[in-house]
Amino acid sequence: MKSNRAAVVLEMAFRLHSVGFFDETSLRDDLNISRSTFYRSLSDFRCYLIERRPDIELAFSAKRNAYYFRKAGDEN
Repeated sequence: MKSNRAAVVLEMAFRLHSVGFFDETSLRDDLNISRSTFYRSLSDFRCYLIERRPDIELAFSAKRNAYYFRKAGDEN
């Protein structure tokens, strides 16, 4: 069963909380979602963080090919 965007955002948050990161491929495979749904959900999550948690941003590590939290303004 395909997941809606709210469920995708919640899964992103859960993985960040429990593991510290998530990657596009495993999330898409586990939730059976399209690339477009993944990126729309990612955008929703980032908008939420900007509005409600401006001290945290969702960053991407090319080395790990994964998304993770970092303090806003940090480049590391």
